[in-house]
Amino acid sequence: MTDRTIQVGGNANGAVINTGDQNQIYAAPNITMPEPQTVDIQRALGELATALGELGIAQSRKLNNALEEAQEEIEQAQPDKVEVAESLARAAKIAKEAESFASHSEKLVERFTPVLGWLGPHATRVAEALGVAI
Repeated sequence: MTDRTIQVGGNANGAVINTGDQNQIYAAPNITMPEPQTVDIQRALGELATALGELGIAQSRKLNNALEEAQEEIEQAQPDKVEVAESLARAAKIAKEAESFASHSEKLVERFTPVLGWLGPHATRVAEALGVAI
């Protein structure tokens, strides 16, 4: 066995430090959200659902239920963004459990970003579940 000691001689803020073989690393990115009024939420949610469908999630029924709940809510005349955020936070948690999450994380964050922008101050719950900083 080899020595896998890590020594940092200064600041390592924002760094991902890893030892071991065949590890997959997901580093939480900082994202900049668009203004809520600039987001076509129907299109953004559709693109997000497509990207999540590519993960091959074991709990696909739970994921689909969470996405359907979010879709139903955004179709309301006055959508409750808290309800949408709760549904999408569940979807994000399920997605993170997928083995392929790390390899799809960049695309998923890109697809979540407009939705987070639309949610505005309610985006925090979803961002935390996804593991991104806003």
